[in-house]
Amino acid sequence: MKQDNSTANNSGSDLRYGMFIPLTLMIASVISCCFSYSNAKQNIANDLNDAMFALANENSELWTRPDTVAAIRQMYKTTHKPLIYQASDVNFKNTSLKDEAYFTLALVDKNHTSPKIRGNKIASDSIMLIPSSASDGLAIQVQGFADCSMATIFVASDQTLPGILFALSLLSMASMFICKRKESKKSDTGLIALTVSPSLEGIKLTPMQRQFAQMLLEAPDMKVDKRILCETFWGNKSNAEESLYTLVRRTKAALAKAGMEIVCNRGDSYELRVND
Repeated sequence: MKQDNSTANNSGSDLRYGMFIPLTLMIASVISCCFSYSNAKQNIANDLNDAMFALANENSELWTRPDTVAAIRQMYKTTHKPLIYQASDVNFKNTSLKDEAYFTLALVDKNHTSPKIRGNKIASDSIMLIPSSASDGLAIQVQGFADCSMATIFVASDQTLPGILFALSLLSMASMFICKRKESKKSDTGLIALTVSPSLEGIKLTPMQRQFAQMLLEAPDMKVDKRILCETFWGNKSNAEESLYTLVRRTKAALAKAGMEIVCNRGDSYELRVND
């Protein structure tokens, strides 16, 4: 019995320590997911940078012309916002950025600083285009922005490794519960086997009483016909039933101390029952 308890305790301890495996996999999945998200965000910023440089090289002469500078200056005085260039015709590695990205052209000199773009946006680096007729440090600042939601960035990120780690954590957790359930069933089965298999050891009985009790224990359903008992112990004696009654009464009193009971079934058989 002590060995059974020790085994059960060891199994429970192993299961408790085993739960660290799915927990570790879950934490690793979250960490790798965050890294993938951050990498996707940086890739979008790099894509904006490449597109911005290509766009600036293509349009630098147009954007630094005096009439363009005057138009940008006049627009800023009216709207207090930089000139916005939509990116629908710009080539991006991530084609979905065409609908999300745009570029700003803003005048920067001693009297004007670059305007701040508010909101949760992904921004590229900025470059300065210097007009040929620039004075007082006048320049045109070009910068790219992308209005990408968290869901858009998450879809663009590579979640293969986080997905595998998350699936492994669920599988390991499920296996832990299955093992725990199997151990519980084994424990229950062991207890039932001990309960339904009583022993006569330690019970003070005469040889005849012990033989009688052993016959009941070994019989199917622990039940023996009265006729078989009489023939076994007294053969064809006329007072066999009275002797059997005396044997049952005395054996019953001895077995009662061990939690066992002899029951008479309709006067034709005797049955041994074990009380819980």
